Amino acid sequence: MRMPEIVEAIKTLSPADRHHLRKLLKEQDEADKLEVFHQILLSQGLVKELKKPHATETIERQLIEVKGKPVSETIIEERK
Repeated sequence: MRMPEIVEAIKTLSPADRHHLRKLLKEQDEADKLEVFHQILLSQGLVKELKKPHATETIERQLIEVKGKPVSETIIEERK
């Protein structure tokens, strides 16, 4: 679920539930706020599941030399 969808889902909560959400988030330290927020979304049925971001591996890349003008200049010229 993307942030605009989450915002719209929160708008559907009752004022009491939104107040409860704010209170819970204020009580948590920064590291736990997102987890609490996700749990509330799940418990209210606003989302079915939360996907964890994939861990990205750092890949050692080797630069290559290109003759001529920089690629960025070519792109800008082609857009004109």
